[in-house]
Amino acid sequence: MELRAYVRACRRRWLWLLIPVLLASAIAGALTVTAKPAYQSSMILFVSAGTGDPDAEARRLNSYIALLTGPRVAQGVVTKLGNDQVTADQVRKSLAAQVSEGTDLLEISATDPSAAKSREIVTTAASVLVTLAKQIAPANPADGGPAPNISILQDAETVRQPGNLARNIGFAGVLGLLLGAIAVAIREAAGKTVAEEEDLRRLGLGTVGVISLDGRDGRGDHPDQALAEAFRRLRSLLPGITDGRRGSPRGRALMLAGSGRKEGTTAVTCGLAIALAETGARVVLVDANLRTPGVGRYLSLDPVPGLAEVLSGAARVPDVLRESLNGRLTVLPAGEHVPDPGGLLASPRLPATVRTLTERFDVVLVDAPPLNGPADAAVLGKVADSALLVVRANRTRTADVERSIELLEKIGTKVAGAVLNALPRKLPTGQAWAAAAQVPPSELLIPLDEPDEPEPVSTPPAPRTPNGVIRGRARVVKAALSTGEEKAEEPEEPEQRE
Repeated sequence: MELRAYVRACRRRWLWLLIPVLLASAIAGALTVTAKPAYQSSMILFVSAGTGDPDAEARRLNSYIALLTGPRVAQGVVTKLGNDQVTADQVRKSLAAQVSEGTDLLEISATDPSAAKSREIVTTAASVLVTLAKQIAPANPADGGPAPNISILQDAETVRQPGNLARNIGFAGVLGLLLGAIAVAIREAAGKTVAEEEDLRRLGLGTVGVISLDGRDGRGDHPDQALAEAFRRLRSLLPGITDGRRGSPRGRALMLAGSGRKEGTTAVTCGLAIALAETGARVVLVDANLRTPGVGRYLSLDPVPGLAEVLSGAARVPDVLRESLNGRLTVLPAGEHVPDPGGLLASPRLPATVRTLTERFDVVLVDAPPLNGPADAAVLGKVADSALLVVRANRTRTADVERSIELLEKIGTKVAGAVLNALPRKLPTGQAWAAAAQVPPSELLIPLDEPDEPEPVSTPPAPRTPNGVIRGRARVVKAALSTGEEKAEEPEEPEQRE
C-alpha cells in the first residue's frame, strides 16, 4: 500500500486509531492508580580495589554487583532475617545495584510494597555483601599494597516510588496507536473499498460526480440545496448525454447500475432524472429492475402496468408511460411482478422498446439491477448507449468494481464513468432546492436511498395528506423557481437504509 493511500485510509478510519489509544490509556491509567504503592530503600557503599589500576577497580565493582544480585547474598539475607515470609527469589527481585559514574561508589537498593521491609532487606544485604567481600578478599596482596575494602558510606534512605502515571499513559497511548495503525493496514489490505474519487481513477474509471451533502457530512445549513447542486453537477459532467439528437434522430439511452445491492442506484437515477428535467429536456425514467423495482416508491406512483407488460406483449409503450413532476418527467414503471424477469428481459421486444423511447425522448435513463448478480443488467447494457456505474462510498469493494467494469467491457457497453454515492444514512432537514434561473415552477422531489427490502409492486401507493404532501420515501418541495421564493412542506425525514 502506498504511503499516500495509507494516510487517506487513516483519515477515513480515524476512529480505528482513536479508540485503541483511549482504551490503552484508560487501562494503563487504571492499573497505575489502583496498583499498590512501592517503597525503595537505598544505601551507598564505598569500594576500594586496593590498587591504582582503573580496570581492576571496574572489574571489582562489577563483581560486587553480580554478587549482590546473586543467590548467595539473597540466601544470606533470608538467613539473617529469619522471616519465613521472605524467600530468596523475592530478595533477588527486589535488590538492584549500580555504580555512580566516575566514582568508586556502589549504590544498592531494595524495592518492596512495605517501607520497613525494603529498608530491612537493603540493610541486611549490605551487611552480607561486606562480610562476603572480606571473606573472598586476600589478606596479604601479592603486590604488598592495601587489601581491597568495601564499607558502608551512607545508611538506608527510604522513599516512595512515584506512580509514573503520565509515563505509563503515554506508553500505552503509543502502543494503542500502533495497534490501531496495524488494524487499519490489515483492514485496507483484506477488504479494500472505494472511498473517494482517487480510488476510482486507479481502477481506470473517470468520476463524473460525487453525490454528497456539504463535504459528505450532511450537517450544512442547506442540505437540500447541496443535494440538488450535486445532481446538477452530475448532469453537467455527463459526456454528451443531453445532446443525443444533434446529428441523430434518436436520443441517448443511459443505464445506471451498481456492482451489488444497496448501492443507491435508484436514488441516483431519480435525482439525475429530475436534474435533467430541469433543463427542459424530454426525459423518460425506465424502471428496469423487474425483480426489486423501486422507482415507483420514490416518485409515489400507483402500481400500474409497465415494462413487464410491454415485454410480454400485453401492452404498448405509449399506454404504460406515466407522468411525474407536473409532466416534466415521464416514467416507465416496472409493471407487475413476473416469475421469470431474466427471460422477459431477454425478449426481442427489449431492443424495440428502447428504440421507441429514444425516438420519442431526448434522454432515456434506465434503472438497472446489480451488475454482479443475475444477467439482467448485462442484457440491458447491450441495448443502452452507455452505462454509468454507481459506487457506494466506503462500502463497495474494489474487486466488485473491477468485475463490473470487466462485465461491461465483455458485452460491449461504453462506460460513461462512475458516480460516487456518498450520501449519509439520514438526510437532515433544511432549505429547499436552490432556485434555478428562468425555470418555471414545478415540484422538485429529493430522493432518498433504497430500503433494505423492497416492497412488492402490488403494494398500495403511499398515502397523500390533504395539503398534497406525500408521506413516504420522498419529500416533495413546492418551489417557485422563477421568482426565487421557496416554500417547503417537509414531512418527517425518513432514515436512509443501506
